[in-house]
Amino acid sequence: MGRPMRITFLVSVLLVLPALIAWGGEPPEPTRVKVAAVQILGYDKTDMPRPGFDPSEGVVRFVEKAADDGAQLVVFPEYLLGRITVPGPQTGRIARAAAAGKIYVVVGCWEVSQDGSFANTALLFDRSGKIAGKYHKVHAAVDHFEGEPPWSRPPQGKDDEWFSTNDPEWKMERGRDFPVFDLDFGRIGILTCYDGWFPESARILSLRGAEILVWINGRRGTVEDFLVKSAMFQDEVAMVATNQAYGSGTMIGQWPSQILAACTEPEEGYITASIDLEKVRKARRNSRNLRQRRPDVYGEIVGPIGTDHRPGK
Repeated sequence: MGRPMRITFLVSVLLVLPALIAWGGEPPEPTRVKVAAVQILGYDKTDMPRPGFDPSEGVVRFVEKAADDGAQLVVFPEYLLGRITVPGPQTGRIARAAAAGKIYVVVGCWEVSQDGSFANTALLFDRSGKIAGKYHKVHAAVDHFEGEPPWSRPPQGKDDEWFSTNDPEWKMERGRDFPVFDLDFGRIGILTCYDGWFPESARILSLRGAEILVWINGRRGTVEDFLVKSAMFQDEVAMVATNQAYGSGTMIGQWPSQILAACTEPEEGYITASIDLEKVRKARRNSRNLRQRRPDVYGEIVGPIGTDHRPGK
């Protein structure tokens, strides 16, 4: 190595040495991340595959758009790809788009196994296009009874027999865990539709270190912003929620309770926003809400439901 090259090398080392010392030899954690959320039509809960209809084409279009916009993660709704095998042609197209854009992708499908069983699955693609994780919906959402709201009562008796035969959510293989996934910018957890109505779901993911909760939906009406805000506030997380375009409420939220962007109408939509991860991390480091928990008195949470009190009884 000649003298000019040695001098150049030494100068380069001296320039980067302070940064290396500050990092401890590792690059610093990102403090902000740009995410995208897509409200789009795909397969619904009960839809069977239809010739000529392939929602993965729309997914690829928005993956490319999100990557061009500088997003690091793009999230799609529940059910979207329909009944597919994993891996398969649909996931292959999405994998190639994720790899080309070097972007993380979350998208919902009915994942069908060789034995014919199926699960309501959220697929996570990493920046190389690999399926880096799956989340299987834990809580079965069944259609509401005629004239009653969907939260009125669960199937039972003859109703249970009907739902067991006709409702795919009642027949699906239900998840048994709430996994978290380490991405290169932070840790995420995934919930699917009805899971978000159970506060235990978000709390478990938060306790496992999730900084961003991804909540994918596929339902009529709107995703409830009050559920998003309460989960963010109580569990010290940011959130990305999606819905199919026959509904609305796709949104991106920043801790503690700010909605950064939202799709308010039942139509195709696409939003982006930058989440302040350092704000979330600071909240989690200093949270009284998490550190003053009393698990010793929470036993009833995992017990059977109590009997409702009736006056005079």
